[in-house]
Amino acid sequence: MGAVATPRALSRHSACACNAGPKLDAHRAARINVLSLLDRKEGTPVAVLLKPYRIVSGRGATRNEFYLADCLDVFKQLPEASVDVIVTSPPYNLGIRYSTYEDRLDPKRYLEWTREWIAAAARVLAPAGSLFLNVGARPSDPWTALDVAQAARPHLRLQNIIHWVKSITIEQEAAGAAADLARDLSVGHYKPINSDRYVNDCHEFVFHFTLGGRTPLNRLALGVP
Repeated sequence: MGAVATPRALSRHSACACNAGPKLDAHRAARINVLSLLDRKEGTPVAVLLKPYRIVSGRGATRNEFYLADCLDVFKQLPEASVDVIVTSPPYNLGIRYSTYEDRLDPKRYLEWTREWIAAAARVLAPAGSLFLNVGARPSDPWTALDVAQAARPHLRLQNIIHWVKSITIEQEAAGAAADLARDLSVGHYKPINSDRYVNDCHEFVFHFTLGGRTPLNRLALGVP
């Protein structure tokens, strides 16, 4: 079975996009959208005992099927080394009250849950597969994101660290005439922090994990020369 990273995936491949469930109990395992699961050798559908959450037509005759479920339950149904790409942004455990759940667990329990789902993800990841993990932290506790990354160390290699700069300002004068800016340019968003200790929180991590640290990337497709 193959996998690609996003709902834009086409043809014979599948995607695993893991996100946490809406309740505290859902911290036990992230939710997962599984796209067009096919057996790598036979090209036949893998049994997923779920009704599709959504079916989206792609290019040509492609049909993308999405499943909404506890990823640990789905991972148990998948064979080893069967998923090419997993993209996930689990709860950051920052104590933020959301409309459907409260993102607050004991830190020890949170890391235990993190180790559990990462181990399950590593089992199904293909030899040249990739796991992209997006996580942030509070300025008052910046170790949280790094602790999450460390949880993958027994199972995966950290191949790349992508810094997601969520807000940036480019000054017209600094950009120069060639940039042709009419004024200072600000893009993105962030939560202003009223503090004499911390700067505004404009950054999150995207950790790229692989099994061996040698998975090739299409750098030009990523916009990296």
